[in-house]
Amino acid sequence: MSERRILVIGSQCEALNQLGFLPQTAQELYRVMIDPERGACVSALEGEGLLIDPTVRDTKDAIKKAYWRAAKDEATLFVAYIGHGERADDDFYLLPRDAENPPDSDTAVHLTNLIKEAHKKAVGQVDGLAVVVDACYSGQAGFGAAQSWVRGLGGTLRFEVLTAAGDRPAADGCFSRSLVALLRDGVATEPSEHLHCVNLRPLIKKRCPNQEAQNPAYNPDATLWLAKNAASIREPWAQTPLADEIQRLTRAYQSTLALDEIVKRSQAERCVAVVGDAGTGKSALAAALAWPKAAPGVVPAGFVHAIALLNEAMTPRELARILTEQLARSVSGFREAQQSFARDTPYDEQQKLDTLEKQLLGPLTWLGRLEQPAQVTEVRIVLDALDRLATGARGSVMEALNQLGKLAFVHLLVTARPDTELPSEASSYSLAFAPDEKIHQYLEQRSVPPARQAEVAQAAQGSWLVARVLADLLDEQPEAPIGAGRLALGDAYEEMLSRCGVSEDESPRRVLEILAAAGAGPLLPLPLLCKASETLGGPRSPALVRDQLVRLRGLAVRSAAGTENEHAGLFHQTLVDYVTARAPQEIIAAHKALIAGIEALAPPGAGPTDLNNAIQHYAFEREAEHLWTLGEADSALASLSARISPIPRDNLRRWRLWLMRVETVVGSDHPVTFIVRNNIAHLTGECGDPRESLRLFEALLPDQERVLGPDYPDTLKTRSNIAYSTGMCGNVHQALCLAEALLPDQERVSGPDYPATLTIRNNIAHWTGDCGNPRKALRLFQELLPDQERILGPDHPDTLKTRSNIALWTGNSGDTREALRLAEALLTDEERVLGLGHPGTLTIRNNIAHWTGDCGNPRKALRLFQELLPDQEHILGPDHPDTLKTRSNIALWTGNSGDTREALRLAEALFHDEERVLGFDHPNTLAIRSNIAFWTGECGDSHEALRLFGALLPDQERILGPDHPDTLKTRSNIAYSISLCGDAREGLRLAEALLPDQERVLGPDHPLTLTTRNNIALWTGECGDSQEALRLFKALLVDQERLLGPDHPDTLKIRSNIAYSTARNGDAREALRLLQLLLPDQERIFGPNHPAVLIIRSNIAYLTAECGDAREALRLFQALLPDQERILGPDHPNTLIIKESIDRLTSS
Repeated sequence: MSERRILVIGSQCEALNQLGFLPQTAQELYRVMIDPERGACVSALEGEGLLIDPTVRDTKDAIKKAYWRAAKDEATLFVAYIGHGERADDDFYLLPRDAENPPDSDTAVHLTNLIKEAHKKAVGQVDGLAVVVDACYSGQAGFGAAQSWVRGLGGTLRFEVLTAAGDRPAADGCFSRSLVALLRDGVATEPSEHLHCVNLRPLIKKRCPNQEAQNPAYNPDATLWLAKNAASIREPWAQTPLADEIQRLTRAYQSTLALDEIVKRSQAERCVAVVGDAGTGKSALAAALAWPKAAPGVVPAGFVHAIALLNEAMTPRELARILTEQLARSVSGFREAQQSFARDTPYDEQQKLDTLEKQLLGPLTWLGRLEQPAQVTEVRIVLDALDRLATGARGSVMEALNQLGKLAFVHLLVTARPDTELPSEASSYSLAFAPDEKIHQYLEQRSVPPARQAEVAQAAQGSWLVARVLADLLDEQPEAPIGAGRLALGDAYEEMLSRCGVSEDESPRRVLEILAAAGAGPLLPLPLLCKASETLGGPRSPALVRDQLVRLRGLAVRSAAGTENEHAGLFHQTLVDYVTARAPQEIIAAHKALIAGIEALAPPGAGPTDLNNAIQHYAFEREAEHLWTLGEADSALASLSARISPIPRDNLRRWRLWLMRVETVVGSDHPVTFIVRNNIAHLTGECGDPRESLRLFEALLPDQERVLGPDYPDTLKTRSNIAYSTGMCGNVHQALCLAEALLPDQERVSGPDYPATLTIRNNIAHWTGDCGNPRKALRLFQELLPDQERILGPDHPDTLKTRSNIALWTGNSGDTREALRLAEALLTDEERVLGLGHPGTLTIRNNIAHWTGDCGNPRKALRLFQELLPDQEHILGPDHPDTLKTRSNIALWTGNSGDTREALRLAEALFHDEERVLGFDHPNTLAIRSNIAFWTGECGDSHEALRLFGALLPDQERILGPDHPDTLKTRSNIAYSISLCGDAREGLRLAEALLPDQERVLGPDHPLTLTTRNNIALWTGECGDSQEALRLFKALLVDQERLLGPDHPDTLKIRSNIAYSTARNGDAREALRLLQLLLPDQERIFGPNHPAVLIIRSNIAYLTAECGDAREALRLFQALLPDQERILGPDHPNTLIIKESIDRLTSS
């Protein structure tokens, strides 16, 4: 956006009477012009841009400096003068403080000549000039400036002048006071975002009847708006970029019988499609429906609640934003419905929705379900130019329209050319060409001379488009010839292009060609237009490009002119088609220039496209189209792959539509078609359907093997994707087998250092761990890391991920202290490379907190999770699965710190949010239900815990399947809870029934399988067979040491169980010896403060008493108590047991 600069001069003249409205009025005008929410200007001078009572010399210096600075920086300049003015012959002079009267160029300020001379000497070009003068005879300044600047500067300056009076005295500052009030308060009758001189002149004239405000201009430009419109306006589209286009479309609008019929049809039917050829007035009709002022008495007030004018760059996200912003203003309760829908729709369900479903369709559906639906009787949405939807957006938009058409209170009205796909519920209305009398009425309102109206009407033959183009032509060239008989639209365009100097001047021609390559409508961001123009040798700066856009007026349209969001384009698709046919080779060059501009200004990033950035937005929707037009299919697909929406479903629908397009052009067996099918399969998995994703990959593989061969890289990639999708579907053993079978083929074809080879090795290591072999998984990751560091670099995301996996599987292999050390070392690098707010960094912090607890410091673990939670809520959002998982961990470590009731309360509170966000059947919600059951048991209510686990099991079997690890774990928990309820035999029976299923599904060496063997041994002892229990524990210890190592926590736990079983078999001294041997190993592995170490110390003290040494037992308990209170707290159940033991031994 070019900078907007303001110079305000308010001055008395010592030779004339005092003006009572100065300096206040000048100060108020300056304040409103520098207000960011009004004039949005900065000072035109190095210091303050307000001069009060300057001398003639100071005034001249200030105006020249302001002009030169603005020209050097290509800024837009506003100059305002309030004070005395005087006419001398045909010249007008400003009279600052020491000016003489009668004036001349030495004793006063000849504004016209001053600007002309400053312009000639300036280095650069001002991006438009606006001059406001409130002085006597200032109309002379305006018209004199217009004539002199145009004549003397050869039409090189775009300017507007707004003056207080014509050729007569001004009156008491009414002009300036009215101008300030209008700029400050806005104009409620003007729907535009910005106020221009042309808007304000009649309003000032009404407020100041004794003055005749003047507004001479040359090439008046939308950039020269004076202020943002601050008024509150009823129309929902007002003060948005739509406003300028709706006003353009409804200029001199003529109501027809068709408009009345369409209004009635839309009131009676839920979906109406207005279908007509180019020139029948479809867009103007849509605009008139949205602005009843254009058709008074025909269109009811508030008839349309939201309107969108579609074009080729319109994304589903942008369409959703345009419509929902209007609905929030026009439909009571819509904003609340949006919030309720976002809050109460489960997260996994939201991930399956595209943008229009999430932001528009969902909230409207929600609004219709409210208890008082009578509050919303109808919502009418208008979409113009359905035929112009881009390939990537069509599927999402059409599906949303089909769903909206089913809502009883929603009325849709769309316009389209013939042969366009329409919403399924639409009834068509054929729009015919206009009758001659309406064309004549339009031309009369456009001030076309009566003598020329018949020529235009005959040439138009009912085409509003031809009539409008010819009216524009005659507005510029009243004597322009019009051929007899019906005029082809191309002839009218050629006349307009000739008027713009396109044939003689390269500058407007280059801009025209770029706009034609971009498409119809204001869809090309101004910076990209400038960059592409520079590439073609045309004007390169915003100021110079705007000069050409003004020359192309009537053909080019703009939105948000003079702002950082300015866009431009050709006004109609027929003009795009004409220019493209007129200069095909030049249009190809323009496509290439736009691609080069996109690459320079908006290269694709590593993540989703920032669709709030105008150039990124354009690139997302149009870069692939430009490349496809040039025949660069591979590059077009690369663009689609690189520029992705943050909404997975939007990406999936875009690729599905491109698949049909690609197959039509290159066939179903072309490698490009296979790439599109691969992307569709991949995105299907991202959208939450791994089984369908797997099916699509499996269907793709034989086609690739047949056409490309089994060793082609894409074929191998599909095999890798099949293995990955198999694992995502829960079959990790099969996934591991597929990946291990693929690895030698990948190494043979691509070599061991190829990135895809490294990825397969990563997946093999991951699934090896998931299959129950953590130590082998750790070894594989450790072998992978140096290769990744050598090939990818130490800071590559995949390398950092492997370091994270090494820490993970180090912990899962039992060495939680080393896992913690590795994670803490990794955190520093993650923060340096990825940033503090990266999800990967948050994951490492989560792991550090987890292993801190596993290392025996539950309170610090709880604190770390509590510190992590607000960062996740800020970065990921309160409903993100990782955020909810941290809340689950906070509950877990609250319980592990001894407060089981608070843990239960936190888990129960989390369950409601999990159910709301993820849904009742989501695996994470099922996991929380499992935690609630567990903490219920830990709080002493084993019967209720058993009931909760029993209710959970059938849901897990239904949702996850009977063989899912979580389902098997719940069966284990049921057996455990039954034993706690006093039925150890039933617990043993259930565990013995569970074991073969775990061995079959998870394998005999899986940690959960080993846990069940531990429970079987435990309950065998509780059922009275302590000898068999001891045998089972000893047999289990051998497998634990083989699989997990002697230092794994589960191995140490088995050793403690062997000691307890030994005690139950009557050998307390041997049990004591075993625990004394175990204690230093636990202290070495866990540290002296781990709860498991405290339990061993407590049991050593207990067995010491059992062996007859009460004094030593008392000493051990007394030494243990302060550590127990410090680590677990004075109220922890184990602490209370120790206190009871001390009291008992002391009393005895």
